[in-house]
Amino acid sequence: MGKRLGQLWSCMLAAVKKNPVEVLLIVFYCVLDCYLYESGNYQVWKPVLTYAWVQFLLVYLLNGLTQGGKRRWLYYLFGFFFLPVRLWVTEAVGATWGVSVVVVQLLYLSSRWEKENGLFMRTSLRYVWTCLAAGVLSVVAWLLSISVYQSIHYIFEIGEEWGERYFTYAAAFAFFGLMPLLFLMFNQDAKEEVRWNKALDALVNFVLTPALLIYAVILYLYLIKIVVMWSLPKGGVALIVAAFTTMAFLLQGCQLFVSKRYYDWFFSRCCWMVLPALGMFWVGTFYRIAQYGFTELRVYLVLGGLVLTGMTFLFFSKRTGRYLYVALSAVVLLSVFTYIPGITAKDIERISQEKRGNDPESERRDDYREYITISNDLPLDISGYETLQPVGQYDEPVNCTITPEGIFLLREKDMILFRADKDELLFRQMEKVGLSPADSIPEASYPDILRLELDSALYVFGEIGVFRNSPDSAYTVSYAGGGYYLKKKSTFAH
Repeated sequence: MGKRLGQLWSCMLAAVKKNPVEVLLIVFYCVLDCYLYESGNYQVWKPVLTYAWVQFLLVYLLNGLTQGGKRRWLYYLFGFFFLPVRLWVTEAVGATWGVSVVVVQLLYLSSRWEKENGLFMRTSLRYVWTCLAAGVLSVVAWLLSISVYQSIHYIFEIGEEWGERYFTYAAAFAFFGLMPLLFLMFNQDAKEEVRWNKALDALVNFVLTPALLIYAVILYLYLIKIVVMWSLPKGGVALIVAAFTTMAFLLQGCQLFVSKRYYDWFFSRCCWMVLPALGMFWVGTFYRIAQYGFTELRVYLVLGGLVLTGMTFLFFSKRTGRYLYVALSAVVLLSVFTYIPGITAKDIERISQEKRGNDPESERRDDYREYITISNDLPLDISGYETLQPVGQYDEPVNCTITPEGIFLLREKDMILFRADKDELLFRQMEKVGLSPADSIPEASYPDILRLELDSALYVFGEIGVFRNSPDSAYTVSYAGGGYYLKKKSTFAH
């Protein structure tokens, strides 16, 4: 036991000596988090904390690249990266933060310039394993510290007044202190290979790849459906296609390490397999951009699609099919449209929405609120229905009411003809016309959204009032009712 503790201590000291700036950042962020709790000044410094891991990995990357070189000063300079973040970054968590996290990971994985796919995948797997190990151990340590405090508090009935402070300090030392320190310790010998064991073999061959094949079947069936019905893909399908394509190529890389390659029939044709799905991705994406214009998230969706499409065509050739090239192209595209003023995703959104008469800046304000009343003044086609009754509230023979429990269509106050969760019902009606929950609702879709098909009847809402708090969030139903209840004609002859 003492020998193992000695080895652990030696490993930690070696990590500290090799990474002086990283260790200083660890101390800085631990102290900063605790100080902000005491001062209550979280709002101003919150972006600095959220970008902590971005700075840490960037400094760690420069440590490796500038070791013993003339550009060593860059390593020390980026130890002060939190200063421009403090001065210029106002949004703690947003698209820019997410892109920065992705870019710095891809830069780290590309930093060793490994063109051979096997080496690149080994580096990536080792990095993922190191992050997972550091993360799991840090969470365990945090939970143990919390359990110790709770035990002392319960048994001796002390410490209740400083419980919140203890939880904050424990989280700071676990996630800003212990986690990055463990990462430095585990990742000291970056050339050491991750052992591909039977568990990873089973995970790839019997869990992940079968799930991928099921997704492929679902996407191809859906593709056949939209071709036969000559309709457009739903908005949310673009994200599903992006996830499917990404996983397909990542699992193709894992085939280099599995003991038995059961799925070569799929992965040898991987590029051809994903092409129809990518076609569906682009049709759905451009249709919605033509309808509603660019938003910041749609710009990044297009960039992601460009990376995935480029990767597909690169991998048609064994010479150009390199994960390194894909990672570098993603870094360049995301960086150009995130950090260069005038052509950022936010700038593209602003230009696109201003051409449509919208003000995206006002939509980002905290007081943004969009209200829509879905109604239809066109004549109602009653062919195929036997009776028509107006739908009112409370005392009418057929009435519609909305409560926290949902929307209810009632006959004579107590006979329930239909009930559903109000927002889920709206999403189903939107899905029927090819809209996802976060899409804007065009007026052309109002008549179909108002028509609710029942088993032997049709309910046409008089109006549905909806609202949302941001242009990319889902709508919430605030009111629904009125309209007409139409009973279908009997199929039996009288």
